[in-house]
Amino acid sequence: MKYNHDKIEEVIQVLQAPKEYLYDFLSKYRNNNEMLNLYEELRKYKEAGLKLEEINAPKVNWEWSKLNAKIQKKQQIFKIWITAASIVLIASISTLLTLEYFIDDTPQLSQKVNIEKGNARAVLITSSGEEFKLEEGETRTIADQSGVKIQTDSNNVVQYSSEALAMSQPELTNKYNTLKVPRLGEYQIVLSDGTKVWINSESELKYPVQFNQKERVVELSGEAYFDVKSNPNHPFIVKTNGVYTKVLGTEFNVSSYPKEELNVTLVEGSVALQQTHLAETIILKPGENANQKLGEDDITVSKVDVNKFIAWRNGYFYFQRERLEDILLKLERWYDFKVFYQNPRVKDYLFKMRADRDQEFKDIVSRLEQTGRISIEINGNVIVVSDVSRE
Repeated sequence: MKYNHDKIEEVIQVLQAPKEYLYDFLSKYRNNNEMLNLYEELRKYKEAGLKLEEINAPKVNWEWSKLNAKIQKKQQIFKIWITAASIVLIASISTLLTLEYFIDDTPQLSQKVNIEKGNARAVLITSSGEEFKLEEGETRTIADQSGVKIQTDSNNVVQYSSEALAMSQPELTNKYNTLKVPRLGEYQIVLSDGTKVWINSESELKYPVQFNQKERVVELSGEAYFDVKSNPNHPFIVKTNGVYTKVLGTEFNVSSYPKEELNVTLVEGSVALQQTHLAETIILKPGENANQKLGEDDITVSKVDVNKFIAWRNGYFYFQRERLEDILLKLERWYDFKVFYQNPRVKDYLFKMRADRDQEFKDIVSRLEQTGRISIEINGNVIVVSDVSRE
């Protein structure tokens, strides 16, 4: 993205004197993604090990003059020069700036805390491409597909009518619906065989309107908890990114978000995991978790506290010595906020916490701050995480 010189200088000013300008900046641009993205882009240069003490106006002006002369020599058209200068300036800042700032006792602006909390919401996409928004607590019939009635109830569950479940129509096995749960959402579904599925935020489940007579196959992106209806003659298979989880009847959780590690956690029964490109099968026992790191082939099995992995399905957060960055990533799926860090090392701080998902975000923040290690300032839907030990 290209930014003009004035915007870049404004962000530089904030980074050079955050105590004076940071809160005003966040208040002014809290709904301006372009400026927030520019701020974050420049802030990340600190991860290259730059020093705040290297910042000084004369050096910035000298560097700008040097770049200006080089560009004028290569470009004859002023309009092209201005565009190139803005781009090069961003790169040159990495030699001048540390984008570290400190939050101290500067009074917080009087801002309304505007961080929305999640609830039951989803979008049902039928095989014909029709989309139906599902809201919390609504009861209605949302489609009539080849004689199959799809209904939602006040408990936020998608169900197929009893008439549909009794039917045996081969053409329905080739019709796939998708239940898509957005950020700040969760929803439940009862599949045609009676299997219950709880779907977490930013996740989607693709499934046939009716399972075939050989196997029951669904595709998952994101996270879901499965209570599989037992049927020894028809195994239930969950397809994620390159891994098949095969069961006969059991309860387990699968977390397979894009660009995140895979976790399959068994609560009851038995499951078998198999990677699409390997012949080896991994069998899980109750209380075990299979973990696959991002970008790796190996799957590691270990005994775990299953509550850590299934807490969301029971209506609460449960973090057991987890990195702050990972905690806030999970909270971001349920609460509507953007996060800025004081410096990279804060992301690796470890925390323990249990909290209900129906709590307000400010109460969750208070729990984290009670550790005395961090401070979190809320400005609209933007939060700034400060390292107390460095103030």
